Amino acid sequence: MDTTPELGVHSQSTYDTPSRGQSSLRRVIGSATAGTFIEYYDFAIYGAMAPIIAKAFFPNADPVVALLSTFAVFALAFVARPLGGFVWGPIGDRIGRKRTLSAIILLISIATVLIGLIPDYHAIGIAAPIALVVLRLVQGLSAGGEIAGAAIFVAEHAPARRRGFLVSWLQVATTAAFLSGIFVAAAVAALLSDDAMQSWGWRIPFLLAGPVGLIGLYIRLKVDETPSFQSVKRDAAVARTPLVAALRGRANLAEMGYAAAYYMPVLVSFYLLMTFMPTFLKKEMNFTAATSLLIIAIAGSIQMIAVPIFGKISDIIGRRVLLRLTAGGFIVLTVPAFLLLNSGDLRQAALGLILLALPTSAAQANNLTPALERFRTNIRFTGSAATLGVLAALFGGTAPYISTYLIEITGSPLAPGIYLILTVLPSLVVSFFVSETANRALPD
Repeated sequence: MDTTPELGVHSQSTYDTPSRGQSSLRRVIGSATAGTFIEYYDFAIYGAMAPIIAKAFFPNADPVVALLSTFAVFALAFVARPLGGFVWGPIGDRIGRKRTLSAIILLISIATVLIGLIPDYHAIGIAAPIALVVLRLVQGLSAGGEIAGAAIFVAEHAPARRRGFLVSWLQVATTAAFLSGIFVAAAVAALLSDDAMQSWGWRIPFLLAGPVGLIGLYIRLKVDETPSFQSVKRDAAVARTPLVAALRGRANLAEMGYAAAYYMPVLVSFYLLMTFMPTFLKKEMNFTAATSLLIIAIAGSIQMIAVPIFGKISDIIGRRVLLRLTAGGFIVLTVPAFLLLNSGDLRQAALGLILLALPTSAAQANNLTPALERFRTNIRFTGSAATLGVLAALFGGTAPYISTYLIEITGSPLAPGIYLILTVLPSLVVSFFVSETANRALPD
């Protein structure tokens, strides 16, 4: 009989991670961010290379159809994420965070490098897009456990009073990874001719994931398992069937719903900024590639600065209040931001992206920590990863496709902004009902 306790019950005697030395915490954060960087670097280069990949793997007379096909394959990785969450979550709750995260970063790196080695459609025909789909599914399967597991790894090492701030550095890594991917893609495009870029140059950014992944794996193998998991293992409290335990009972499902409210605001906004915008600014606004990169770099840099600030704020004012402010920020700022983006003026477009970047930064800083704080140690990985995986499949990976499609059928470049507002409304409502978890011991 499984004796796993219910989710969401915060005992006063709950185990709280003791404060660790700064050097130890830096190693923990470094090991966690390494895999997260690789995961989002891949998504960035895929998005930045979308027009080239469309020609290489989906040769079609209609460029819109080819681009939609490319974004559909981008979304496929997210379709696999729920499966990844359901696979890696229970593994992480049974064998530990460190070993699971080491396996994940190795698999992500291998799949990304192999994408850079696939012959194109003209060389092997239909086998080319099939291979691309398979590898994107492998990436999605791996990513389904990466960022949720990395956040748990940091949180279970961190003192309660700094948990939001320390975990938020993972989201700095995601933005840095996207900017790095976009810059690498732009640099390769600037150095090579169009023919060389279409023939083999697009492969370089994917191949670079190999050595970076090996470095990340080495770092992860050098850190200790989390005190929380060691405690659960020592007390023989590891759940035999974490997935069954996480899905059992109304209270458990309610906790997943509350976690989802924190995840939602960042999913569409982040992928609109970092994956859809490079194409949007070039295709809809007719900016050059260099200009588009400059605008995104400005907004991304502000995001990286703002995320840990909002992470610290979440430790001070609480997760619920920041969730409320974040959702309200999107509702107030999104339409003005898109109006500025559609002005055709460089400075106004940059201001528009900054207006989107600010609430996105708050959402990034305040999603992983409050979500994992809902779950007990022996099902924390499963509950967090499964919830995030499902939502990422439904809203994150589909954001570029849906945005492109909405513009196509409505003729309005404002359509993605309206879609973004609709996705954050449920979180605003839930923010008035969810219990606070900041500055409390993690559930045991």
